[in-house]
Amino acid sequence: MPAPGAPPAWAVRPVRPAPRVLPSVPREYPQALRGPWFRWWRPLLGLVAIGAGITVVFGAMLLYALVWLVASALGTQLPDPSTVTDAWFVSPAGLLVTNLGLALGIPLALVATWAQARRGGLVSSVLGRVRWRLLLGGLGVSLLLLAPLTVGSSILLAQFGAGADAGSGADDPGLWPLTPASGWLVLALVILLTTPLQAAGEEYFFRGWLTQWIGSLLRWRWVALIVPAVVSAVLFAMAHGAQSPWLFADRLVFGLVASLLVWRTGGLEVAVALHVANNLIAFGLAIAYDGLQDSLLITEVAPSEGAVSIAGTLVTTAVLLWWARRRKPTLVVTDPPPPPPGPPGWTPGAGAAGPVAAAPAAAGPAGAGPAGAGPAGTMTAQHEPVQGETAQGETA
Repeated sequence: MPAPGAPPAWAVRPVRPAPRVLPSVPREYPQALRGPWFRWWRPLLGLVAIGAGITVVFGAMLLYALVWLVASALGTQLPDPSTVTDAWFVSPAGLLVTNLGLALGIPLALVATWAQARRGGLVSSVLGRVRWRLLLGGLGVSLLLLAPLTVGSSILLAQFGAGADAGSGADDPGLWPLTPASGWLVLALVILLTTPLQAAGEEYFFRGWLTQWIGSLLRWRWVALIVPAVVSAVLFAMAHGAQSPWLFADRLVFGLVASLLVWRTGGLEVAVALHVANNLIAFGLAIAYDGLQDSLLITEVAPSEGAVSIAGTLVTTAVLLWWARRRKPTLVVTDPPPPPPGPPGWTPGAGAAGPVAAAPAAAGPAGAGPAGAGPAGTMTAQHEPVQGETAQGETA
């Protein structure tokens, strides 16, 4: 028989058991998705999301092919997808389509990360968001370094005749006068507006989702740092198609140092900044000397050019690491506490009258609050900041 004043049995809601979670520990960027809610099957969700996104992209291409067939049968002229040439890829329309297509790596990575960990922002940084000061500051530093390094190396290579084998339009006649092609202004506008998205799309896919997906499968810290960096760099270099060993090495080194930047800054921002600056300068010089087709479709470089390019990348990376370290970015993920079981505002054991009121804190010594010292006081847990974390989360 229920006690007097107790709610009837039908009014008492059962206690919902809390889901099983792993201990929450700070994690670096490559293992960001190995959080308290990680299970062995969760990486499969991210892989399925990536596969579904790629299927949608190829489905759109197939749909256009079908629309073209129908339009041709009805006598309507549309661009023929089977007659795409190299010249089309370096036209404003072709460059726009190519850059926006590569930029799809951003939403693909965000959706796949959300599908796996329910925190899509973790692919951007350990704070779950883009740190714009790091991104814009890193872009400025990269441009200030790469611009003189690139021009200086071009002058040096031209003096020794090393640029003749690479087919660079900037090296043969010298750096002056400029020889831009007709329509260069439209090309420059397309590059300025869409190249940052293209570079960010590649970083979000290779150094973002792919790195974290592989890292989520690995338990040991150093293995999770090295294996994703090597795999993503190799796949990144291979994704550029057929190329000579020195050109492959140049892109491989770029992928490796980009992973180093991501690890030592806790996010993609500085790596994206380096990638954007590199592409803007390369495309800008190509437009200035009417060499965009050679720049986009390049398959080989002379050994001296490859070595100089690698050296410039390493110097720029070293300065970026020094610059980013002075900003003290957050380097690890910290998880929010799990929600209590049951509906919001409900305490286990509450009846129809509503949640059970919290008991007043015991009185402590004079002048002490609820967290006063002594057995009667209520202790408050103190959070010890991990390395790289401040009270505000990030120091500008």
